[in-house]
Amino acid sequence: MTEADDAGGTFSAAVSRHAVTVWNIASVCTGLIACFVLFGLRLVFQEGWLAISLVVLVGLTVVSTAAECLIVNARRALAFRYGVEPLGLTIGQGRWIRRETFVPRAQILYVRIRRGPVLRNFRLASVHVGVLGREFMVPCLDDQDAERLRSALKNVDRGPNDA
Repeated sequence: MTEADDAGGTFSAAVSRHAVTVWNIASVCTGLIACFVLFGLRLVFQEGWLAISLVVLVGLTVVSTAAECLIVNARRALAFRYGVEPLGLTIGQGRWIRRETFVPRAQILYVRIRRGPVLRNFRLASVHVGVLGREFMVPCLDDQDAERLRSALKNVDRGPNDA
């Protein structure tokens, strides 16, 4: 899913095809933890309106987790793009409300690759780009694309006064 332009050294791409699976696993784990906490509170508060409210919250948690897995994560994968240009990194998100963030190469302080246990299982990585006071993330890239992005951003040509 990578479009390359060898002459200018630029490329643009989307997240990996396994990104939806990884995000679904994270959503289910979060939903399960929330349900366990709510069930634990239900054991403490066994009578009254609070007990009924906790049961309703468990139901809402299950419904929201299912909606996130079936709808939100697939749309998030389709709506995320990134591109490396000679002047920096562009990160684009959204379909209806589009948001593009441009990170100039001269302001990049570090490029870090993170691989959690679920990401490692699918041979994926997230690239974190740090600038002064902020960190930007390009999630769920294939290992090769993550290394390629890091090497493309790591070679920052600084001026003669920069150390």
